[in-house]
Amino acid sequence: MANSAIKAPVLWSSPLRFSLVALGGVVSMDTLSEFPYLLTRYGGATFVAAYVVALLALAWPFLAAQLSLGRRCRQAGAVQGAEFVAQGAGRAWRWTVKIAMAGAFLMFCYIALISGWMLAYAHTAFSGGFIDANAPRIAAHFSHLVERPAPTLLWEIVFLVLVFSVAAGGPAAIEDLARFLMPALVAAFAGLAAFAGTLGSFFVSAPVLLTPQPVPGHRLALGLVALSQAFFGAGLGTLSFVAYGAYLPSSLSTAKTALGLVLAQALVAWLAGFALASLVFAAGLRPLAGGGFLFATLPLASARLPGGPLVVALCYLALVSAAWLSGVAWLEPLMQYLTGKGLSRPQAALGLALSALATGEVLSLSLNSWAFSFTFLGRIKTLGLLDILMILAVNVLLPWGAGGLSFLIGWGRKGPLSAGENIARGHLLWLWALRIVVPAATLIIFFSAPRLIL
Repeated sequence: MANSAIKAPVLWSSPLRFSLVALGGVVSMDTLSEFPYLLTRYGGATFVAAYVVALLALAWPFLAAQLSLGRRCRQAGAVQGAEFVAQGAGRAWRWTVKIAMAGAFLMFCYIALISGWMLAYAHTAFSGGFIDANAPRIAAHFSHLVERPAPTLLWEIVFLVLVFSVAAGGPAAIEDLARFLMPALVAAFAGLAAFAGTLGSFFVSAPVLLTPQPVPGHRLALGLVALSQAFFGAGLGTLSFVAYGAYLPSSLSTAKTALGLVLAQALVAWLAGFALASLVFAAGLRPLAGGGFLFATLPLASARLPGGPLVVALCYLALVSAAWLSGVAWLEPLMQYLTGKGLSRPQAALGLALSALATGEVLSLSLNSWAFSFTFLGRIKTLGLLDILMILAVNVLLPWGAGGLSFLIGWGRKGPLSAGENIARGHLLWLWALRIVVPAATLIIFFSAPRLIL
């Protein structure tokens, strides 16, 4: 019974719905929340141009290769693309996919923890808890949140239920989520940008965000950060598109599909970054990086914007929605792997949910009672196990998985795809980008570590 389920010809129901599913997989919460800071620090449209170049050089060939690999696995007799590669190909292929799945799971656990915090902050903002807030009170609020993780556990459970209820339903449930949530997400950021346009300071901040600005002294940093955003924002190391490619109809061109996807991803990231940065400027603030934007800048904006509680609560919900969509994508290779082992999708989802909850609580405790400090690459890290797991995922597992798979697809002579077979006929530039640019970029990310989570 299990084997017949694995070989069933499950496909995405339409190209449009797959486009929404795929876009949800590459529009990550981390990218959307980082973009306001990156736009202001790295020259507005200057950063956008560098980001698009990085996406075309790195994400386009690798996403197309992942889609081709997943579809080839189905054509070889196994719908479960990730499971087929992890068990049926050579040893190098198996280890590469397993390493990437481990990194994706750790990243998801981190995102689940942050999403629980954002849901808690959305509730506080909507109820007016930040109306009279100032910087010291907001810092104290976050310290209280970290020191007492139990009250936020419920919000993390809510997020996990949202993600794994969809993961348990398979491609049909993923389609249903994306066809409603992805348009709503774009509409929310468009509405926030339009609202910012009604505020007086908008026309002062808009030129800074929309036009190319010089980035003196930061040219190398600009390239590294754009490369890092293209890699992690598109979820390349999670190999989710190997899994999604297993449901891809043979009539769709993987190269054209991936190209449209990365351009749409850049547009949505820019829209979100522009909307959020405009709101922050309208509140008389400047966007901070990483967690500072989520848990310091936005609460302060709630106190200073007209209708601030509702506006900021909507910002949090939009970012959680992005985490929901991308989280489902990151987990799909693991879901396929576990169902290939004989578990049903609900059983696999329940097991992964409990594992993610346990890991999230360990990460939460590492911020207070289990906290310790250490030095990594000359930088003092103070978040204990959270830092260790994120360094492992971001600096080792995901780059290793992505670089290894791109090398195997581009150069390998054995495996589901051989030396670019049926990937790049007539597209030599695309094939050589897969062979050289993608592995080189992942090596740069591996060694330079331009961006560490939190």
